[in-house]
Amino acid sequence: MTRTLFLLGGGHGALEAVQPAFLRAAGPNPRLVLLLQGGPQWERYLPPYTRPWIRRGIRRYRVIAPDAEGTLDLERAARALREASGIFIGGGNTRIYQEHYAREPLRSLIRARYRQGVPVAGLSAGAILASDFAWLLPEESKSGKLEVVMGLGLVPGLIVGPHFTEWNMLPGVLKAMRRARVRLGLGIDEEAVVVLGNERVQAVHGGSAYRIIFTDPDGGTYRLERWPW
Repeated sequence: MTRTLFLLGGGHGALEAVQPAFLRAAGPNPRLVLLLQGGPQWERYLPPYTRPWIRRGIRRYRVIAPDAEGTLDLERAARALREASGIFIGGGNTRIYQEHYAREPLRSLIRARYRQGVPVAGLSAGAILASDFAWLLPEESKSGKLEVVMGLGLVPGLIVGPHFTEWNMLPGVLKAMRRARVRLGLGIDEEAVVVLGNERVQAVHGGSAYRIIFTDPDGGTYRLERWPW
């Protein structure tokens, strides 16, 4: 059984580019779950995610998000994930996503569904969460400093950097790699979609992606390679 993971660097173009392959992986008559960060007026962020589905005739999708007070209905979320044939994790504040979806009980459930062959897609913050190590920008963390926290663990030993070129994310990715003590990073430009099959990069669509390899972590020496590598 193939495990399929889609990592999106950000932007509406990536949301469009991922749909054919994501929906194909989710199977006929897909049952989709969209995980969002919630908060006040969160529904206004829905259209970029749901419009491509509605336009393609997809009607069976559930949106899971914390309410205006930040409370998530864990029972409803777990039920939706157990029934899903495709899981999409949105973008926004990585810390909020990590606190709700990369902690128990939902973390184990998402991991189990992925291992069972349910495709998972993550946009920006959702892409960062895919690895066993996620990282928070200083403006997201409670400490006001870059932090490395537990991710979903769908792909091991990797730091993911969305908005890679647009936000000059390389310094942050390298710092997170050192903190996590991993040798491999993945930079994804906006509009790009990185497709992984069984935790290996198979294709990149819509933009550029980069592999960052620490050749000497202690000395800070690294190699940057653009796809195809």
